[in-house]
Amino acid sequence: MQWGPIGFVLFAAALLPAQAACNAAINRAIGQPVIAIMCSLLGSLAAILLFGLFSGRLWPVPVERLGNVPLWAWAAGLGGAFFVAAQALMVPRLGAALFTSLAVTGQVAMAMTLDHFGALNLPAHPASPLRVVGAALIVAGMALVARF
Repeated sequence: MQWGPIGFVLFAAALLPAQAACNAAINRAIGQPVIAIMCSLLGSLAAILLFGLFSGRLWPVPVERLGNVPLWAWAAGLGGAFFVAAQALMVPRLGAALFTSLAVTGQVAMAMTLDHFGALNLPAHPASPLRVVGAALIVAGMALVARF
């Protein structure tokens, strides 16, 4: 098992509830959800630009390589924008724990669907009975967080 990548993903995911609280706070303070979302996404852009500059990984991409990107892949930013909007609008209503539980449940359901069918150029990983049981346990956990 690759512990480095697992730890990195767990750390990145652990930051999401704090991000949700920050986005909700920005929205509450300024009262303009669209501006709050833009503030969050501009912060993301600034962080990525700084990372690119300091890591030496920010360089021009040849135009012909951009033509190799499938059209559907350009929609990637829409998912992030929608998620940030959901954080800013729903965390004050639901709380960080329920929001995160719902987000994880939705992500696992979509991920299992994409994996099962090998959609969006992903390798196929059939939804075995044990994978379905694992997903059902996540749904049960989300239900407990919602209830209590």
